Amino acid sequence: MVNKSSKSKGSSAYRIKRAKRKKPIRFLEIAILFLFVVVAVYVISFSFQLSRGYSQERDATEFYINLQVLNGCGEKGIANKLANLIEVSVEKPLAVRVIDTDNFDNFGVEKTFVISRKSDLKAANILARQLNLENAVTYREIDDNYLDIGATLILGKDYREVFELPDRK
Repeated sequence: MVNKSSKSKGSSAYRIKRAKRKKPIRFLEIAILFLFVVVAVYVISFSFQLSRGYSQERDATEFYINLQVLNGCGEKGIANKLANLIEVSVEKPLAVRVIDTDNFDNFGVEKTFVISRKSDLKAANILARQLNLENAVTYREIDDNYLDIGATLILGKDYREVFELPDRK
């Protein structure tokens, strides 16, 4: 008796379908190779820039001054008006930040001058030289210097010549 349910090994029901070996995906391999080449070129160009000195050299700012500007000439609001001009007119190796503007004790100051508030007069001398103030630096310490003022610029009646401003009449 032949069992109908049993099938021979050669029949299609017992054949195991083998997975066909797929060819590796060439696109993925090419993409990985491309990324490797891009990274390698970037690393090589970066190392050349470091070794050959393509970086820019900048003049370092050596001196920072917190500046107080006081009106000693009596013209209303001149200290505030000149504060921004002073900050942008100084050049390296000096950097200036105007932190206070006010009136001086009296308005009879004829010539603009600088008072250094630090015992080291180098920064104040550079400021005076850049503003074309000859022999115009003195030293006087502030008792309560909570603003850390490095120098005080007293504007005299000659401030128009110092800052090359036209005379208003």
